[in-house]
Amino acid sequence: MLRAMRKAIVSSRPTQRDVAAAAGVSQAAVSMVLNKAETPSVPGATRQRILKIASDLGYQPHHAARTLRSARTMTLACVVPDVTNPFYPGLVRGLQKTAAPEGYDVLIYDTDGQAEGERRALRWLQQGRADGVVGTFFHLQAPDFEELGRYGLPMVLLGPPPKDRGGLPIDYMFIDNVEAAAAMTRLLIGKGHRRIAMILAEFGPGRRRALGYEQVMREAGLEPQLVVDRTFSSEAGARAMQSLLSAGDARPTAVFGANDVLAIGAMQAVRDAGLSVPDDVAIVGFDDVPTANLLGLTTVRQPDFELGELAARNLVDRLKPGGLDAPGRSLEWKFEIVERLSA
Repeated sequence: MLRAMRKAIVSSRPTQRDVAAAAGVSQAAVSMVLNKAETPSVPGATRQRILKIASDLGYQPHHAARTLRSARTMTLACVVPDVTNPFYPGLVRGLQKTAAPEGYDVLIYDTDGQAEGERRALRWLQQGRADGVVGTFFHLQAPDFEELGRYGLPMVLLGPPPKDRGGLPIDYMFIDNVEAAAAMTRLLIGKGHRRIAMILAEFGPGRRRALGYEQVMREAGLEPQLVVDRTFSSEAGARAMQSLLSAGDARPTAVFGANDVLAIGAMQAVRDAGLSVPDDVAIVGFDDVPTANLLGLTTVRQPDFELGELAARNLVDRLKPGGLDAPGRSLEWKFEIVERLSA
């Protein structure tokens, strides 16, 4: 019978009605089982038979119909400033690991780290494209998210909470960028470096990281040297390093990249100049992306995968009945200095 049904529906999408007919049960029972509802009225053996027949028929839920019934897209959005930055794939993997068992897919929106890209992301979210969002926004402030809050869209923002949160149910997850950069700068000073430069972009978390670097440099009686580029790219790191090397004997003996991508670009520029890391110039970074270990880069580790897991869990909990009633939460993650050969 199942083989005959498979032939009969080969040219169309299998429906719950098809599954019910093949299993000899009501369509309501199939709906409860396939929508992962509590099914105490459906015996375990029947439940397993429904799942097996649905799999054999190649049944897939009709996304548009399910959205109309539930007023949910069953999708979570992840807004990132640069999808090519190796930090963000780990974050997305963590999101997916937690979201998938709950029936949610994950969509990625790349803002290119630009203010207009972030505003477009907000307009896209206001169109009801996702049920919740995890985002890194470099340019927008808490008031910019008020309209999304009124729509009842739960948000997890990666970064420190503002002083005025506006009463919105926004959860913030962050590490202390200032103290993490200060700790790395102390490490370099402890290794005997006195001419230490920092490379950063004109936007993003590098500004807070620069605060920690500058504070420790001045406390040690040393002169900070910041090189600011337009982007957080390896090309930017290489450009900045080339300008630092042009100082000849007055060049820095250590360089702190505000993220690992900048630091990796700086390492390449040092080697292209015929110099050695760390003998001629020590280089450190921030994030601990996968390639940092391969390149022996000393860096600040922050937990990308774990951040994604917890962010997804927060969103799923917010989407349950009463989840939006709780006030916004803040969670500070611990950072770790990972010492390798580059310093």
